[in-house]
Amino acid sequence: MGLEKLLYLQGVGAEFIDCFGNNVQISPEDRNGILKSMCLGYLGLQRQSDADVLSGSYIEQRIYELDVKPWLNPLRQFQWSYVDTPSVEVYLPETFDGNLRFELVTELNDTYRFQIHSNQLTVAGDYRVGDSNYFKYQYSLSQLSNIPVGLGYHQISLAVESDNFVHTYTGQYMLAPRSAYCGSIDSDSSSSDIIGTKNIRTKSINNNDFSSNDFRSNNFCNNSDTHKPWGISTQLYSIKSDTQWGIGDFNDLLKLISYSAEQGADFILLNPLHALDLPNNLSPYSPDDRRWLNPLYIHIESVDEYACIANQIESQEFQDKRAYLINGSLLNYAAVYDLKYTIYRLLFNAFISKNRLVRTKRYDQFNQFKQQQGEALAQYVTHHTELIKTCSNNSDTGSDADFICYLQFIASEQLAICQLKSKSVGMLIGLVRDMAVGASPNGAEVQQNSGYFCQQASIGAPPDPFAPQGQNWGLTPLDPINLQQNNFKHFISLIRSNMQSCGGLRIDHVMGLLRLWWWPTDTDNGKGAYVYYPLDTLLAILCLESQRAQCLLIGEDLGIVPPEIVQNLSKAKIFSNELFYFTKNHHGFSAPEFYKTHSLMMLANHDVPTLSAWWSNDDIKLRHELELIDYEQFQTSLQQRESEKQQLVNLLKEQQLLMPQTVVETLSLNQLLPAWFSLTASGESMLYSVQIDDLIDETKPINIPGTWKEYSNWQRRLSVSLEQIMASDEVKQKLKIINQVRHGKVPEYSQQIQKMTDCIK
Repeated sequence: MGLEKLLYLQGVGAEFIDCFGNNVQISPEDRNGILKSMCLGYLGLQRQSDADVLSGSYIEQRIYELDVKPWLNPLRQFQWSYVDTPSVEVYLPETFDGNLRFELVTELNDTYRFQIHSNQLTVAGDYRVGDSNYFKYQYSLSQLSNIPVGLGYHQISLAVESDNFVHTYTGQYMLAPRSAYCGSIDSDSSSSDIIGTKNIRTKSINNNDFSSNDFRSNNFCNNSDTHKPWGISTQLYSIKSDTQWGIGDFNDLLKLISYSAEQGADFILLNPLHALDLPNNLSPYSPDDRRWLNPLYIHIESVDEYACIANQIESQEFQDKRAYLINGSLLNYAAVYDLKYTIYRLLFNAFISKNRLVRTKRYDQFNQFKQQQGEALAQYVTHHTELIKTCSNNSDTGSDADFICYLQFIASEQLAICQLKSKSVGMLIGLVRDMAVGASPNGAEVQQNSGYFCQQASIGAPPDPFAPQGQNWGLTPLDPINLQQNNFKHFISLIRSNMQSCGGLRIDHVMGLLRLWWWPTDTDNGKGAYVYYPLDTLLAILCLESQRAQCLLIGEDLGIVPPEIVQNLSKAKIFSNELFYFTKNHHGFSAPEFYKTHSLMMLANHDVPTLSAWWSNDDIKLRHELELIDYEQFQTSLQQRESEKQQLVNLLKEQQLLMPQTVVETLSLNQLLPAWFSLTASGESMLYSVQIDDLIDETKPINIPGTWKEYSNWQRRLSVSLEQIMASDEVKQKLKIINQVRHGKVPEYSQQIQKMTDCIK
């Protein structure tokens, strides 16, 4: 009983519903293995052999710490309630009869005091400790009209008078909204009671002088257009252009913003921009630290100090290396890193020489940036100083620390300009960033915050028919117990940093707010289990940060989605994430009127075939060439694809987007795309996106899930340059179709569709 109770208290799941609706029991050995992995971290041990981790005495002690001890403290270290029904909770013996004095200090340093008697409290729960009963009490602050406390993280203290003694307890008190920010996309959403604003410092890039009068409010309600917003998704690093250094950068993003806005787009959906753990992980979903940006996205010529080093950089040596990297079909991370960091060091040295001695305004801004970013930046710098030092001839450790800060200063500055640009050209949302579900075990985020993470486990997915061995993503999970015991500080910092300089945030594998599948790093500890998280609290934090940043939220809920996630995301007005290939019913692909309303419909994304590859079966052929499937599986996949293609064509005919006589065998991609775009863009989904890859008919994938050495994941670059894309009449015609449909002008299989098809040809 003791072991089972501890498993429950630690959040280790006992069962789950798989993708076929079957109830799967997790074996006791696997559950115990995850519990051992957790406890090893608490005890500071690396291996099970270091101690009898689950001894009877340890289990008893741990149950006391997690289950009993909290009832003995009158005021929890962290508590929260909704701002429209504020209340406080206290824990007291059943026999207590006395006064309680509270003090609330808001984020704005306003102080409110009130006193109540224990007989004014409402019982909300009870627990027996030995021979004594303890009650959880609640008191509604709505009864106190003189305490107008709004949204935010406030400090609360409680003085308890008992037996002529006064005992004082302190904690944090969060007041949260019931839903995330949606602007005018959802008429029921409200942004009232917001404490604090998102500060974005303006700086010119490419000599563009932005005036504050150019920028529209981030509240969609200020735009009278009632069309359904749509956007273009892109892996920023994959973009090719004439002005970059072998990797897509923030200047390319600026150009894409202007171009997309001209075509009517409302947002640009980006891959995670996190700092990477190079050269160990190239995937943007396996980051070094999710709170910081990848410096490789910096556009060199836009940095203020570039004028000081222009003669060096424009030399034949640098330009030859640049030309070689620009023309590559694959992103050469090692070469790009070496070249750009060599230039970054020159820029930083020029920055120091020009600004430090005379203490210019720019140097003051740099110091202000470091001060504002506080502990999170200090952690990142601490982790990377030694690495940078080994790559540098500069032996001044302080300068190396400032060099790392300088790169984040520049990257943050340029990203902010991109979001400001998106608003100045009329986009309703602007940038939509993406946040990975976890971080690399060797990266700064995990290593500098080890108390928050379980380093004896990694995140993944359980075995299923599509991945019989399960999936292990090699990312270190946050420990739910440590997260709570530290007032969710790291989670708050993580969310807040990812909502900077954007109008929306996509949360990868949003089911992780409820549960994550953990694999023990020690294979002797079994095959993994689900670990549960405090969903209600994490959602409340998300909604609070969303309202403050005026940033809408999109939860990537593809895969096995528990009903609790569906219900709670809906209540919190967090957008669901639909993917066309998976939007099916028993007849085939779903008709557009059945798309989820409060969702982002993605025609395709980085984990599935491009439209061109899907239609030509190139993705299946590639998997066979890479020996990921055998010949029998290859033939079965081809047959299934032909059936799916027929289902798609049938649906397009039903929707009057293709002629009745159309047959799959003679239908070309150029004939299909106008109808395909029209179909998906016309759906009920409030948000819609198309990949830039599908606008230019890419066939090779960005990523093949489940592969590592077999394919160059996260390195494939676009086959044509950004300049060519923007000059293409075919691309403009495709975007015109989407824009018209999102404005309610759905074409039928008439002369209009034929005209569009002819233009794309």
